Amino acid sequence: MTRMITGILLMALFFGLMPVSPVIAAPKEENKESTLDALDAAGEEEPETEDPEENAPEKIRPEYEETSYIKDIFFSQTTMQGIYSNCGVYFYVPEYWETKYLYAELEYRVSQIISEAGSTLTFYLNQFPVSSCEVVYEGGDSQIAYVKIPVELVQKGYNSFMIMAYSSPNGSCTDAFSSANWLSVLETSHIRCGYEVNVKEKKIANYPYPFLSTINETGEGLVIAVSDSAENEEVAAAMNLMADLSSQTSKYNSIQVSLLSDINQMKKSSTILVSRYENLPADYQKMVTDTNGIENQGVVVLTEDADGAPLLIITSEDGKCLMEAVYMLMDESRVSQETGYMARVMAGSAQLAASVNPDDQMSARNYTLEELVGGGLEFVGLFHKEQIIYLPFSEDYYLSEQGKISLQFRYSDNLDFNKSMVSVYLGDIPIGSKKLDRENAQQDELTVTIPKDLAGTAAGSIKISFDLELEDMTCSFKQDQMPWAYVSEKSQFYLPVSSDFNLSFDAMPLPFRKDGKFNNVLLVISDRPTSRELDLYGQIVGMYGAGVEPYGGFYVKRAKELSDSDGDFNIITAGTYESNTYLKAINDKLYFSYSSGGKGFESNEQLILSGSYSENIAIMQLLESPYASGRAVLALTGATQETLNYAQEIMRDEKLRYSLSKDCVIIDKDLAVRSFRFLTDAQRGEVPTLAQTLDQNKKSVLFTIVATSVMLMLLIAVIIILLRIKMYHKKRDED
Repeated sequence: MTRMITGILLMALFFGLMPVSPVIAAPKEENKESTLDALDAAGEEEPETEDPEENAPEKIRPEYEETSYIKDIFFSQTTMQGIYSNCGVYFYVPEYWETKYLYAELEYRVSQIISEAGSTLTFYLNQFPVSSCEVVYEGGDSQIAYVKIPVELVQKGYNSFMIMAYSSPNGSCTDAFSSANWLSVLETSHIRCGYEVNVKEKKIANYPYPFLSTINETGEGLVIAVSDSAENEEVAAAMNLMADLSSQTSKYNSIQVSLLSDINQMKKSSTILVSRYENLPADYQKMVTDTNGIENQGVVVLTEDADGAPLLIITSEDGKCLMEAVYMLMDESRVSQETGYMARVMAGSAQLAASVNPDDQMSARNYTLEELVGGGLEFVGLFHKEQIIYLPFSEDYYLSEQGKISLQFRYSDNLDFNKSMVSVYLGDIPIGSKKLDRENAQQDELTVTIPKDLAGTAAGSIKISFDLELEDMTCSFKQDQMPWAYVSEKSQFYLPVSSDFNLSFDAMPLPFRKDGKFNNVLLVISDRPTSRELDLYGQIVGMYGAGVEPYGGFYVKRAKELSDSDGDFNIITAGTYESNTYLKAINDKLYFSYSSGGKGFESNEQLILSGSYSENIAIMQLLESPYASGRAVLALTGATQETLNYAQEIMRDEKLRYSLSKDCVIIDKDLAVRSFRFLTDAQRGEVPTLAQTLDQNKKSVLFTIVATSVMLMLLIAVIIILLRIKMYHKKRDED
């Protein structure tokens, strides 16, 4: 995940140069030039590119020499509105690609009021214009344009392809946001890349190639194997590899985890073997040609098995060094240095690497805009301008209501201040706005806090937008009259992580991840794990660990090895009543406990289970840990090994995972999912608000109010009677 985020951040600066720009901000690498200077600089290199007019989009698919591999990158369906708008897509070119051709196939529809003379599309690759065309209305049908992309503009790593639209309804530029002025890019639109694989030498730096690549994006045929002894350190290291590789599978995870003796029963095309050296069969030991230092080092060897298939051996005589070697493979900055087929990893290197960047921890601290994007943000041009700051947080980050954003900004003084404003969004949800003012044009500020209703939700991005309009606006402007705004790099973002503990599949990957790393996870496996069991655990870890960073806390123990000292962990366990003795030990803690003999499950207050149904389901249950506060237990329980496959299939499929909700799910043979909530607010330690308390106790509150009112009226009546009696006696005495 870090590899993906870093690449995207590096490419996204271009968005900031566009009129309306959903931009991924770049990391701090150099001082950024102004928007106009950057455009001028880009223009100096343009003569090397093709003339956009000569390379205009075509209506017929271009023909190229056939390549061994093709890759299609699809657009999200997007509707662009207003005079100036844009959309785009990123695509990644691996080091092992030899790109032969690229073209974009754009399918779109336009509004019937689009002006034929004044509406255009311009296409950019990595800041360079590659093609332009006019846009016309053709009876409401979708239109297709093919855009040839010069191969020489494609770079290794992330690339951006942008569509810039200028649309002038009826030749007018005053209708900035007419809902009738639109162009929709359909989801069938895509970029097609034709390429060959060009790997000149075998080196570990290419990892995860050839085990996972654009040729095989699901990991089909890849087996992560451990020795038949399946020692705890071997399993822990293999599961971390599974988590890392699962980050890079697309839509479906076909990677398998197995005992070494069973890999020939699988349709394997490549193998990663994690084993202590003494547990390696002799044939594999011979492949480790240099064993010097193997007693206190992790050794990684890239080779081929007896069938000529790719094989990666991770071994050491010290079981702890297996994880050291795996962490090296998970850390891109380290694995990229390994240019040979063999690598050695010293004991203690993981601890040293983890301490290099202590600021990577998501602590309660202030970030400046410069820390997040490398500088300030510029907005140039009329109407609505926006830029998106993608936050460098992992999926386990959730907002705290103590969060606060303080923007410092300035803007041109030739605006129509009755119509110009700045807004801040969390994702696409507005959280604050301010009208621009001529008096504060050179030094203005806006401070917004995180709304309470958004606290505890995931935070992926912050969007800043300016609406800039001019008085007496016409359709033609000199460059020095264009409105602008600038957000200072000194703007502050106070973004502490929420301390609320939300135990739910909806909050995945919490609580098993924290700060992007595994959060004291303990895998409790059976005393004699099988390949089927290890493969099941692999999918659980792959689901919760996708995108995980190295150097977290991840451990493995057999059920018989558990002791009272193992309480302060987030536990993951799986199996049947017979295969996993730990499930027997916690059976009375399960929402749906096993029936006598473990052949099915008992009913509870939320669902009555029929006998046959209870014997043919798998249940995923998230429990509060009975051993330590703030910890959890994930128990994947099945009546039989076959029923556990139902849950495994859900976890393999990215779309099906979204059906997992609340803190307990039942999965049947048709992969139908039923979700239940068993943990109440009180059990989760949440204190209800006053409004919630009143709502939950309406009758008691009403009775109290009525009773108090009656007593008060009686008291007043008694006081009045006493006063009248006193007045009566006083008057009689006077007579």
